[in-house]
Amino acid sequence: MKNNIASLLSVTAAVALTTLSAAPALAQQATPGTTGSISATRGATEKPSGTVSASITSTATVAKIDKKDRWITLKMADGSMVDIQAGPAVKNFAQIKVGDLVTASQEETLAIAVVPAGTAPPNATGGSSVVSAPLGAKPMGVLVDTTMVSGEVVAIDNTPRSITLRGPDGNTRTIAVGPAVKRLNEVKIGDDVVFTLKKATTIEVTSPAK
Repeated sequence: MKNNIASLLSVTAAVALTTLSAAPALAQQATPGTTGSISATRGATEKPSGTVSASITSTATVAKIDKKDRWITLKMADGSMVDIQAGPAVKNFAQIKVGDLVTASQEETLAIAVVPAGTAPPNATGGSSVVSAPLGAKPMGVLVDTTMVSGEVVAIDNTPRSITLRGPDGNTRTIAVGPAVKRLNEVKIGDDVVFTLKKATTIEVTSPAK
């Protein structure tokens, strides 16, 4: 169910996540985790809904700094070295010291809700927000990217359990519905399904513990 939902989202909207310079290299060393549930909400008129979330976190050590060209050499958890150029998005570059720890974390949460017909017609919207450290502090950045995609239920099959959705660009996709989704019989053709995908990326530089 999770993979099918993610595939639908990629078809119905272009979701882009912009991170600070260190994120791709750190992600290679990250330890992933996934949590979540797909279930029915309570109430006589409410329809199935749920969330799925996944996160990764990794830490590296600053081994070398080229202040002139803004290059940082990071020592990864496995001992390998990675060179990263800190672009203008990395504020307070002068505060980074050899031996500092660079921690990157990424968290994605996908919320799914079935709502009555006409409540959320097929559409795709999105936006981003960025928070950075104040001047003089160690570099830190948080980027939150939110995308909302809605689709219309155009077919339901109870054996096997599946629903077919029409996305904002008119395409259709059939999604297998696992046993974790209760009250499938309350989903009707014409109902709208709303997907809200939130991606949060945090990169923080800290001094090592004394």
